[in-house]
Amino acid sequence: MNKTLLINRDGLKVIQINLAKGETLPEHMADADVIVTVVKGRGVFTIKGIAKAITQGDVIDMLPNVLHAVEAQDALEIVVVQMQLAQSSA
Repeated sequence: MNKTLLINRDGLKVIQINLAKGETLPEHMADADVIVTVVKGRGVFTIKGIAKAITQGDVIDMLPNVLHAVEAQDALEIVVVQMQLAQSSA
């Protein structure tokens, strides 16, 4: 696995992750809202124990503190955006 931090500032991180065929990103969670975009390849994205096939162009949206994992079926490149969204006081 190769991770490259592209942007790191208050409330925002953008990370490029490359996984080789068969490689996994073990189950984990982030304390931020997350958007994952599949740049190339195929894999399986598991959220709260539910697996979903992913491929180039797919976009996944998750709330903070959601357990998730990734497995590459082919060489897989994803871009992960983690952001701390402002909470409204309505």
